[in-house]
Amino acid sequence: MDQSIRSVAPGVSHASPSGRLTVLDALRGLAALGILWRNIFVFGMPAVAFALPEEWGLSTDANLASWLFVVIFVDGTMRGLFSLLFGATAILIMEKYAVRPGGLAAADLYFRRLMWLIVFGLIHGYLLLWPHDVLYVYGVIGMFLFVFRNLSGRWLLVIALVIFAVSSLKDGTGWSLAEDSMNALDAKQFLEAAEPPSGGEGGPAGAPSLDEEEIAGKSAEVDRTMLEDVEQYALYEIGEHLQGYAGLLRTMALQTFEEQTSIMVSDHLLDVGAMMFFGMALFRLGALSGRWSTPAYAGMAVGGLGIGVLLGFGIHGATALAGLEDFSVGTADAYLYNARRLALCLGLIGLLHVMAKGRPTHGVIRVLSVVGRMPLSVYVSQTILCVTVFYGVGFSQFGTLEHHQLLLLALAINAVQIVTSLVWLRHWRQGPLEALLRRLVEGRARTT
Repeated sequence: MDQSIRSVAPGVSHASPSGRLTVLDALRGLAALGILWRNIFVFGMPAVAFALPEEWGLSTDANLASWLFVVIFVDGTMRGLFSLLFGATAILIMEKYAVRPGGLAAADLYFRRLMWLIVFGLIHGYLLLWPHDVLYVYGVIGMFLFVFRNLSGRWLLVIALVIFAVSSLKDGTGWSLAEDSMNALDAKQFLEAAEPPSGGEGGPAGAPSLDEEEIAGKSAEVDRTMLEDVEQYALYEIGEHLQGYAGLLRTMALQTFEEQTSIMVSDHLLDVGAMMFFGMALFRLGALSGRWSTPAYAGMAVGGLGIGVLLGFGIHGATALAGLEDFSVGTADAYLYNARRLALCLGLIGLLHVMAKGRPTHGVIRVLSVVGRMPLSVYVSQTILCVTVFYGVGFSQFGTLEHHQLLLLALAINAVQIVTSLVWLRHWRQGPLEALLRRLVEGRARTT
């Protein structure tokens, strides 16, 4: 049965005394923390270095394991979960405003909130030097959601599936301005493909023929040329990130402008839009408010995580691990990117609802829900910390750490943010940026 905030908030089993949905907050907290597990590689190393975990650094096994964890579980998943939850929260906010007197005042508050979110995104992208900001994207796409606020969960699900199918078709056919979804070991595979086959005819066993010697020489030359190009690209990107603030502002502004214009149209509208509609549909259908049974959530967790891991392994794991090439999905990988991350998002929703009902794991949900009450502050503070650590305006560590070191640093930052959130919300009702946003929208900060 479809539902509204008026039927949910007072009596949902996972609602806090203040009427908040605890698991929804926990999911938001997980997304806010987990998005750093991918973003830190953008902050901390050249893009080509992320794509070559076995060549960048000395700890080959640790780097490859870290890369596999990110590309199978995290890449696109946490951003997708964030987008999904934004769609669900949009319904909560619209219906909260709708019950207030004043007619158009409710719409005014909703759109004012999105307008300020766009402003936050512009500041985050241009002044705080993070071109891949999502706040601007959410603010723009969120305006379109208003038209669909009264649709049933089933119709919202139909719209989500249509956008999802178009987005997957676009990715599969290669009509995209974004190159971030490339298979991470393509360069290495190209080098390996250029190597001549072993053995040969016309000479002693194990001795290369003249043709084989020529092929080997050409292959070695290709190897050297490609590695030189990779090295030059990495050095150029390192130099860009180690500039002073004025130089960084010029460099990052070009990337931010592209993300918020051409890539916004070609990629984000479909990618983010589909997930937002899935979130709206799942909220209407009761999946995000604890109204489903425990077996239903358990099935959602096992099925979603299982399918997501299998797809991720077929897309990335079988390509990177020797001897498992037969399990690769091959050229279908781009078509299945969205399916993998949607499956993982659904699996995480099911898993956290199951964990919320278990006494041993309820404490984890409580901690994540605290972080989820101040996701804007957590998200932006990650940028400030990473810019300070990696860019030329701070400690200039861009390009100095390996994959596993960056992932460990992300987890360390997460730990600091969890502690900070727990301490902050003991003294204040909202995070600092959440309170600022509320004051800008409504003219007051939250006091109850």
